[in-house]
Amino acid sequence: MSSPKAQRSDWPKLAPAPRELPLSYSIGALLGEPLMQAGLLLLLMALVPLWGVLPHTDVASLWRYDGELELATARITHVEPTSATEGGGKHRRGTPVQRIDFEFEREGAMLSGTSYGPVAPPEVGARVEVEFPLAKPQFARIRGLRSDLFGPAALMSLLFPLMGFVLCLLALVRALRVLGLAAKGRSALACTQELKFLRTRKRRDYHRATYSFVVDGAEIHGKKDTTAKALYEDERGLRVLHDAQRPQRHELVDELPVPPQFDALGRVQSLPRRKLAKVLILPTLVSCGYVAWAVAMALR
Repeated sequence: MSSPKAQRSDWPKLAPAPRELPLSYSIGALLGEPLMQAGLLLLLMALVPLWGVLPHTDVASLWRYDGELELATARITHVEPTSATEGGGKHRRGTPVQRIDFEFEREGAMLSGTSYGPVAPPEVGARVEVEFPLAKPQFARIRGLRSDLFGPAALMSLLFPLMGFVLCLLALVRALRVLGLAAKGRSALACTQELKFLRTRKRRDYHRATYSFVVDGAEIHGKKDTTAKALYEDERGLRVLHDAQRPQRHELVDELPVPPQFDALGRVQSLPRRKLAKVLILPTLVSCGYVAWAVAMALR
């Protein structure tokens, strides 16, 4: 590949650092990272089990029944299959979880309760043994069953929002680095040294590009796997933002999800409204969803 031109009309000399970053660009760079969008999408999808599973999970059983328990004999008053199942597989439906209402007498008072479990439905009027913590009959449950629709294993659904949160944190680290370069970095033009075909995946050709640029007489090399072949074949060169002290820390501007745009004086420009609106869609949905979920949990 030939050396890049000394200057590009769309790559002016940058304004002195630190440069002011418009709020719209900062928001776009933070939220437009692919990892951020993936994490937000995972957080949005996690609302399904959080709404439908977590509120009906017998979390309290992890500690409520660990101590000494009292026993009593109860009578089944109602049996009803729920929409939930346990077990099963790809070609076999699981066992329906039954809702079983019961009542029992304690110290002359008639008390009632409900238990759940993937069991054969008992007969109404049948006698069963219930257990509850000492002096707390309001927490009675049928022995061997649970007090809510799902057992504590359903807490695994929390892994989805946790994974989404981790992805968002990783994206935040990278986005802050990009913002730092936009505010304080220096510009350079790189030339492509080699463009090697790697593979075709989902009808997209992947290449490994090797490039270099010069900072204060020192040649800096970099590699990147890309689908933007034409970008590295541009004879004008590759636009680079690099750390003034450590040029090895750099970004190819045109490979950024939300690249900064500079005016003729080298100042960072505001992000167009349409692009800003696009990156705000997922964060808005996630924020509204989790606020609604938190309110619903508080009002239970």
